[in-house]
Amino acid sequence: MHIQLVFNVWESKAFIAKAIMNHPDIQQHLTTGTIAIGRGITNAFILREFLNATGNSDFEIDIDNYVAGVIDGTLWVSDSDTRTPEVVFRQGKPNFEPIAESVNSCDLIIKGGNALGTDWVAGVLCAHPQGGTIGSVYSIAISRGIKILVPISLQKTIPFAVTEITPELGGQGKIDFARGLPVSLFPIVGGEIFSEIEAMDTIATVNVYPIAAGGVYKGAGASVFEISGSSSEVQKVKDLFEKIEDTEPLNVKLKPH
Repeated sequence: MHIQLVFNVWESKAFIAKAIMNHPDIQQHLTTGTIAIGRGITNAFILREFLNATGNSDFEIDIDNYVAGVIDGTLWVSDSDTRTPEVVFRQGKPNFEPIAESVNSCDLIIKGGNALGTDWVAGVLCAHPQGGTIGSVYSIAISRGIKILVPISLQKTIPFAVTEITPELGGQGKIDFARGLPVSLFPIVGGEIFSEIEAMDTIATVNVYPIAAGGVYKGAGASVFEISGSSSEVQKVKDLFEKIEDTEPLNVKLKPH
């Protein structure tokens, strides 16, 4: 059986968020360990799934503003006055905790990215001079053997290896002009990528091939996949897709330009 699915930007994020719940590390640590969720739009969807899965759907939190850096046509950030604090799950209970202060006790850190290179390494844009969340936790996580799981859509694929281009970039201090805020690109070397491909592999035994990208109107930034396998396995992917079809965008409040 062969099917072709078009994921718009929001559908990809929601699909990844639902499928990642089947990841063995999340299954292992969500209710008995400590998982930190970095801010980000895909992670906001994951946070919602965590709250539902742990019976904390009534936890008072502004999911829409669980975001820091954004690309809104410029390199920009969310409004710090309405930005939701970082959340760490301990034994299935959500807590507002800065991840930088919690990393030593974490079993897993979930951090999204802005670029996915041909080396299958994600890069995070950093407007904060100290590198933001990833800059403050990366060295501790790597040195202590704490896994960093990186949910990221193939919509963010770039045609270069992140580890090769990072030394060639100017960083924040050498940018002469930026459409928005000057940023650096932080490579999450050692992070485990979880794209739509891994998402589908987690829920079904199928072959997945990206066959197109981009579009217009609702399809702007879309990714197109062909999925094949037995009827029963392909149906699992189709069933999950139908649950997230026409996902509504988050209503992120941005810092005034």
